[in-house]
Amino acid sequence: MKKYFLFGYLFGVIFWSFSVYWIFSAINFYGAGNLVSFLMTSLLILYLSLYSGLFFSSIFLFKNNRYRWLILPSIFFLLEWIKSWMISGFPWLNLGIIFDQLWGALPIIGISGTSFIIIMFVCLLFERNPFLKLGLSTSLMILMMFGPGHYQTIDGKSLKLTVIQPGTNDVEKIIALTNEAAHDLVIWPEAVAWYDTSIKKQLENKIVIGGFFTKSNDQVFASLVNTADDHIYNKRNLVPFGEFQPFGRLLSTLNAFFNIPNSNLSRGKLIQKKSFWSGLICWELAFNATFVNRTKDTSFIIHSSNDSWYGQSMPEQHLKLARARAVESNKWVARSTTDGISQIISPNKKESSKMLKRGAVGSISAEIKLNEKNTPYLIYGDHPLLLICIIILLLTVLQKNKID
Repeated sequence: MKKYFLFGYLFGVIFWSFSVYWIFSAINFYGAGNLVSFLMTSLLILYLSLYSGLFFSSIFLFKNNRYRWLILPSIFFLLEWIKSWMISGFPWLNLGIIFDQLWGALPIIGISGTSFIIIMFVCLLFERNPFLKLGLSTSLMILMMFGPGHYQTIDGKSLKLTVIQPGTNDVEKIIALTNEAAHDLVIWPEAVAWYDTSIKKQLENKIVIGGFFTKSNDQVFASLVNTADDHIYNKRNLVPFGEFQPFGRLLSTLNAFFNIPNSNLSRGKLIQKKSFWSGLICWELAFNATFVNRTKDTSFIIHSSNDSWYGQSMPEQHLKLARARAVESNKWVARSTTDGISQIISPNKKESSKMLKRGAVGSISAEIKLNEKNTPYLIYGDHPLLLICIIILLLTVLQKNKID
């Protein structure tokens, strides 16, 4: 088993090193220095690699079990689920999001459920039973390649909006760009400024939904605010170290020494009052529970982010995640970022707007379709498959104890 773990761990180190090296840029952005940025990025990579090491260990443990095609996908799903909340969570680049050609089941079981199906498909290829090896595996591949996620339509009311990409947090420049927008509803990126109702007076018959800092009862939030009715969504999943301290005051002295910011934003509630639109800020888009709770029963999604301090590859990964969420929910996503990559995204890829690439300044406008209906994934989330995976592993443990 040791060899399996080491092989899986090495695989994880290689995968995460190529996938999240932008963490180095994010930490170094605040002046932590190359050495500290390298050490913290390396620690994260070594931690994330534990999950692949554990999964490969489970392959050794259950490779001769007749139900391995059920057990291994269940373990993989649970490991991704644990990774999504352990130490504040890092639900980034789950297997189900990597291949957009396999997004057919997203509206039914979501990104994590697609991870489950991919692992099951691979396991079935090693089965001797023709029904499992050929029949079931082929059915799963057909579902992923030709399922409803590739052919969704929306028959709803239309809404015209503009997304801006200002390339700066200078409010005066952002307002000037807003007043030049083609449509009356304008989407701003994340954390532009403190919210002040005086901003409304500078808008020329425009309604803004954008990212601001807000304060309530001595708590400071990163929020999305609608200037038309002051409706607010408060960011729930904060960025560790950049927006909150995951270890409280334990590392505050160390952070100060290395010039890592000691931000102490407050965490928004899981269940928040809803509007006709749903808002997600930065990387909380990656958290399944937040996404499902925020998006259910709304007509379209606004994703506001500032990816300027994450390097080059992260914005591309972030955009892909936004596209996957559009497919999962069958709702349009209006994604506004400070300096890229911004886009107005349709569940049907062919209907999406052009992109504002990294470093571009400007705006994009589109007419989107509103959809209050919920996909099966928005109704049930990950709960059914989570329960099934737990039951499968419990039965596996009971069977093993019975044999022993």
